[in-house]
Amino acid sequence: MKKLLLILANFFCFISLANGADLYKIDPMHANVVWSANHFGFSSPSGKFGDVEGKIIIDERNAQNSSVEVIIKTNSISTSFAKFDAHLKSVDFFNVEKFPIATFKSTSIRASGSSGAKVSGLLSIKEISKPITLDVRINKIGKSPVTQNKTIGMTISGKIKRSLFGINYGIPGISDEVSLQIECEAIYQGENSESSNSESDWEIMDNKSKIEFFATQNGSKVNGSFKKFKGKINFDPNLLDKNSVEIEVDTSSIDIPFLEAMETAKSVGWLATETYSKAIFKSNNFIAMPGKNNFLAKGVLQLKGKAVPINLNFNLKAINERYAYAIGSVVLKRSDFNIGDKNINKSNGVLDEVLVNFEIQAKKN
Repeated sequence: MKKLLLILANFFCFISLANGADLYKIDPMHANVVWSANHFGFSSPSGKFGDVEGKIIIDERNAQNSSVEVIIKTNSISTSFAKFDAHLKSVDFFNVEKFPIATFKSTSIRASGSSGAKVSGLLSIKEISKPITLDVRINKIGKSPVTQNKTIGMTISGKIKRSLFGINYGIPGISDEVSLQIECEAIYQGENSESSNSESDWEIMDNKSKIEFFATQNGSKVNGSFKKFKGKINFDPNLLDKNSVEIEVDTSSIDIPFLEAMETAKSVGWLATETYSKAIFKSNNFIAMPGKNNFLAKGVLQLKGKAVPINLNFNLKAINERYAYAIGSVVLKRSDFNIGDKNINKSNGVLDEVLVNFEIQAKKN
């Protein structure tokens, strides 16, 4: 899982340098992925994962098309002690026979300092997915004197709670919190052939699409909308396993009928639009649901620095070779994103659950 982090770092680094959509891969010979956990206060034993695959796609011209994906073979966990390794591979910990891989997919990157970044993504262990954020420091970018290839080196660190992934053995004696420290190099592979627009890419029709939300305050309904949003949609109802969507919303474009409520919504305690100007939803997991043209998009919503898995329901009202029309909805908990106070008495009487409806009309040129 640490290597995932590595990749993220590379991703951030390349965004500022690449001229188009480029592909980078982790160099397994120059990656040191180490974890450690406290053992009854006496020590902090460590180990590593030795079998990691990953790719980074960088598109400077269309940053929303950039991405990071990593696969870790859980059976490669090693501590140099055979009995300890066997225990970590057992059902008490990673249960590697049932769950042979862990994965990571990036959701957002935010600059932090002169040579660092906060990289957020969705980590999946034992088929449980949770958002994590990692600290990345870029060490060097240049041609490797050994391989003569363009290379990026970085240091990544972070912490996770293993209990969130169903790994509870020994808590609290063996700490729930696990520290990650990674040293990594990634090598340029050439232009990314996957980055070009496909025949299934749809262009959102701004003047015919909308995103609205509905909240409850002191028993009364409050509604609003976001006026600016864009996205890349690749959808074919007959090819669900090949579809993907990414929608980016300008949070500062929020519109509420009452000026005072709108200013409050933009403030630091709520959406903090000056710091977090974008909300991004990504999904490449679509499921056909009962009923005519009903679908479920399982993805991640990045909002106010938090990455939270969500399930978005939608109905495809119409589709042909040049036009598509879909409507859908999702219920979000604002507390999941640190928007307002979870206690409604401290949040101006606004309930935690917020309904978001959307209507998307799209076309192909």
